[in-house]
Amino acid sequence: MRLTILGATGGIGRLLLPLALDQGHEVTAFARAPEKITRNGSRLRVLGGDLFNAQQMTAAIQGSDVVLSAFGPTTLAPTHQRRNFGHILVESLHATSITRFIHVSSAFLFRDGGLLINVFANTLFRNVTVDSRDCETEMAQPNLAWTIVRPPRLLDHPPTGRVRILAGHLPKGGRTISRADVAAFMLQEAVTPRFPRQVVGISN
Repeated sequence: MRLTILGATGGIGRLLLPLALDQGHEVTAFARAPEKITRNGSRLRVLGGDLFNAQQMTAAIQGSDVVLSAFGPTTLAPTHQRRNFGHILVESLHATSITRFIHVSSAFLFRDGGLLINVFANTLFRNVTVDSRDCETEMAQPNLAWTIVRPPRLLDHPPTGRVRILAGHLPKGGRTISRADVAAFMLQEAVTPRFPRQVVGISN
């Protein structure tokens, strides 16, 4: 497949890249700091650019079968970065007639995610929750085959291969998941779509 990874140097994107290449896919890696990508090969195209620039985004995703979005700012301050990113991505998808994309959001948006998640979503991570919700609103267009993945706390652990998946909800008791398992799920969903136009909760 022809895949574009947005945020290819981030915590999940840097794991998606070698995984996709090792499975034989053609990959475009679009990142703000392309010099951080050390992998090379005939099936890899590395592009540097601004994730908030519609023209650059459109050029990056042109010709893709699926766009994998691993973009996620780390700030806890009030921001519209996620929402603005979602708007630009949708604009670029429409410009290229690409319909399929998979985006990593946050389990903070699940109302039934449990007491701990609800407390954090409304206190320390309130700004993240609001901006993530606005981003999802931008992305969930009826003419696009989106899948939005909402993991709980992300860990830098090796892949476990034991991922619980539940459409519309966070799996019961799900509090953590490894970034490697999120990357593996995204790539599997790109190759074999199971959840088009659905929000999916995943956890270990």
